[in-house]
Amino acid sequence: MKKFLLPAVTLCFSAALFAAQPQAEVREAEPPAECSLPKEAAAVPAAKLTPAKKLTPAEEKKAFEARRKLINKLVKQYRKASEAEKPAIKARLAEAVSESVDAGMAYLEGRIAAERANLDNWEAKLKEDQKNLPEIKARRVEDLISGEAKRKHKAAKKAWKKQMKAAKSRLK
Repeated sequence: MKKFLLPAVTLCFSAALFAAQPQAEVREAEPPAECSLPKEAAAVPAAKLTPAKKLTPAEEKKAFEARRKLINKLVKQYRKASEAEKPAIKARLAEAVSESVDAGMAYLEGRIAAERANLDNWEAKLKEDQKNLPEIKARRVEDLISGEAKRKHKAAKKAWKKQMKAAKSRLK
């Protein structure tokens, strides 16, 4: 399907650019109301939806929502449009879906890279702990007897809650 969509989208955009109109007659024509994009979607250029720079989680969430809204509006417009308007709307929808899928793939690649790094850290910690296994076991017994284990657990739980609160605030 990608093999068909890319040439179709390219053809649609190149036809508009190289139309045989004299430069004096070229003007910003508004499409009919049935197939026009909503003002919010028109205000966000396609390049802004999938930028090359690293986004914060909040920016990623906003970009995802903008793409989702644009796709939903284009689908509604396509269903209401006349047969003559459908190819143009379908081409814009294909472009928006392509950007959305590309952004999703990039997000997954980033997550996989982060998880691999995390996995490497855990493996290094495991190897380090395996070297000192008798000491770790003895320390654990002493911590349980002295009550230090309970204090460490409470401190770890408190730190975890703080981390979760900070992560939620970054997403907003």
